[in-house]
Amino acid sequence: MLKINLSGRFYKQSLYLLGFCVAFFSAGIGIGGCTILVSAFISIFKFNFKRAAGISLATIIPISFVGAISHLFLFSNPPSFKYFLVFIPMCITGTIIGSKYIHKWNNQWLKWIFTLFLFIASLRILKVIDFPFLMFSSLNEICWAHEALFIMVFGIIIGITATWLGIGCGLLIVPFYVIVMNFNMHEAICLSLTTMFFLTTSATLMHQKRAKLDFKSFKVLFIPSFAGAVAGAAVSGLLPSFFLKQLFGILLAVIACSYLYHLLTEAMKREFLKTEPCENFINKEG
Repeated sequence: MLKINLSGRFYKQSLYLLGFCVAFFSAGIGIGGCTILVSAFISIFKFNFKRAAGISLATIIPISFVGAISHLFLFSNPPSFKYFLVFIPMCITGTIIGSKYIHKWNNQWLKWIFTLFLFIASLRILKVIDFPFLMFSSLNEICWAHEALFIMVFGIIIGITATWLGIGCGLLIVPFYVIVMNFNMHEAICLSLTTMFFLTTSATLMHQKRAKLDFKSFKVLFIPSFAGAVAGAAVSGLLPSFFLKQLFGILLAVIACSYLYHLLTEAMKREFLKTEPCENFINKEG
């Protein structure tokens, strides 16, 4: 593993670059970037998971703010505001619920479900394989009462997932609105970034209450993240919806493979630790 001197100048330069790159892609295709940030903080900067989750959520606040403003006011045909009014409060409710049980639940099962969803969503978006029996389609054609109820339930799930895994949930929100709600990519990105601003702000406050937020690292990330978000939103407006959809599908598949690799590695390590004492005992007896 790559080791970095956390007190040195290279630490800040690395955070600057990481913040800008993550913000560029996040504002461009509507993902929060927390998945990338958490992985980088843990593997490269050697943060523990809770510290990494708190910083990543805080970093997404300026990214999602810039991206949401750009997509709402600079681009035409934003989604109906009824989706914002129903979905966002439910996501915030989910973060509150998730923060109460974050220390009581083992989130390993949630990581497996999250990874499976990413695989299915990436294949569906790229149209490699269709899953009509697993995915609803065109809920816009159903009456608003049923649609609103479905969105509310999904919003609570999103909020809980964001708090437990320390992610902005753009990887879940965008596929949901593209596949399930039949939005185009620009509409889904707009709704995802706007939701993530409120979602990550709420989740960050929950982490701050539990003293899990590292303000020193957040200050270093703030300015490059803001600049990257501006550049990403500008580039996104120049790209057609189909291209963004394909790019998002590919990125989703790569992230899903990365998650699966880490989960399998962790599972193998746990099995090895379980069997190692028995083997040592056998060797001593022999």
